Amino acid sequence: MHDFDRLESYIYLQENLQSMLWVEKYRPKDISEVVADKETIARVMEWAKKWQKGTWKPLLLAGPPGVGKTSLALALANTMKWEVVEMNASDQRNWEIIDRIVGEGAFNETISDEGEFLSSSAGRLKLIILDEVDNIHKKEDVGGESALIRIIKRKPRQPIILTANDPYELSQELRSLCEFIEFRRVSKTQIVKVLQKICIKEGIECEKEVLEKIAENAGGDLRAAINDLQAIAEGKKKVTLEDFVVGKRTQEIDIFKLLQKIFKTNFSAYMDAMSLDEAPEDLIQWIEENLPLEYEGKNLVKGYVALSRADIFLGRVRKRQAYRLWKYATYLMTDGVQKMREEKRTGFTHYKRPQTWQFLFQTKKKREIRERILKKIATYSHLSTTKAKNEMMPVIRFLLQNLEVEKSAKIAAFYEFSKEDLEFLVGEKSKEIAEFIEAKKLHRVDETWITDLAIKEEEEEIERKEEKTLETPKEEKKGKEDEQVKKRRKRKERDDTGKSLTLEDFIS
Repeated sequence: MHDFDRLESYIYLQENLQSMLWVEKYRPKDISEVVADKETIARVMEWAKKWQKGTWKPLLLAGPPGVGKTSLALALANTMKWEVVEMNASDQRNWEIIDRIVGEGAFNETISDEGEFLSSSAGRLKLIILDEVDNIHKKEDVGGESALIRIIKRKPRQPIILTANDPYELSQELRSLCEFIEFRRVSKTQIVKVLQKICIKEGIECEKEVLEKIAENAGGDLRAAINDLQAIAEGKKKVTLEDFVVGKRTQEIDIFKLLQKIFKTNFSAYMDAMSLDEAPEDLIQWIEENLPLEYEGKNLVKGYVALSRADIFLGRVRKRQAYRLWKYATYLMTDGVQKMREEKRTGFTHYKRPQTWQFLFQTKKKREIRERILKKIATYSHLSTTKAKNEMMPVIRFLLQNLEVEKSAKIAAFYEFSKEDLEFLVGEKSKEIAEFIEAKKLHRVDETWITDLAIKEEEEEIERKEEKTLETPKEEKKGKEDEQVKKRRKRKERDDTGKSLTLEDFIS
């Protein structure tokens, strides 16, 4: 294959990898498609027109991740017919790189992708986008921020847009040199509308309740919501609530972004993981699920060794409640796994959600029914939940399955089992039992009042006998109270206190 063919194949592959990500595929092409309030759009357009006429302050777009800062910048460039030079300051932070890429690009003319010379004097500009400037170095020895300040003070001809998650991490001097626009989190309603459009374009029928849950879970992060939708809907024609399994998303960092940092870069992911709103017990499942997609052979074995060590620490946390050990577990499952590979793996990887969560979500309803049945058995049989589970429930299930319908129905009525409970316990026979209960109007009877009445009647009978025996002194009569009544009263008292009855109590 010739070099030109290889280059062509590489470009084709890159384009296809980008199209696999819905966040890239459905990124706004025009500023009118950007999800933002009208005032923000108007201010950005006004800023762009000023650059068309002459130099102006760089634009600083600030706000939490996933709210559309970079998307707006790219859409603006398309709208204004500007070329784009994009750079991530969190990966390339020192003054040399900032000065070479941003400095040269900001003052030099450019040539379009089609080979056309673009004159800035004629308004043919190129937009320089510098993402995550709050992560550039501030120290003088590496001085990424100081280099950027020097460039801006020279009043470059090409427009510059800076984005930051936390603008107050920047120096006051840099902020004062920029026009500042702050983004708010995208509303749940706005996110749902975007997700609905994507579903229509992808030919997917998705329940609105699923989209609402995705939007709610994203916490105002539109990019995260689109990633979640792709994770559960890609390759399907219909998506229901049962397909919705998504971990609680942090509003500070995306779990997918963290996985990319672990598997595809050499930068430490430990601090990102510590700031992630994801318990280490959940994070280790994410990494374990996706490890085989990135590692193979010896690297995979070493990766699992690092995870196993992390799991040991998590076990100690659970056993001893020693939460200080979380940091060791987190380090092993992030930087530990990262150091196990011999080389980075490039290209797009479709990360999966932990299958354990999918299983737990699907069985959640069954677990709830089971707990409800155990509570009824424990209450009406005067047993602990553990005994009801290990001893009584198997017996009741056996009786319901093997006795004739009438007897099974009486047992079910005694424990107040619903149709759903019976279906869980006996399957197909549940319908027959439920119909019999309904037809005969069987229900649980509280027999406490019957016992009380019997005791009262017997006591009255004894009193009548005592009144007839006048020669017997009062004290003696009192001592000759019927022994059977005593025993019944004793049994009643034990029932009321919830204590177990002995065999002797029933025989006597």
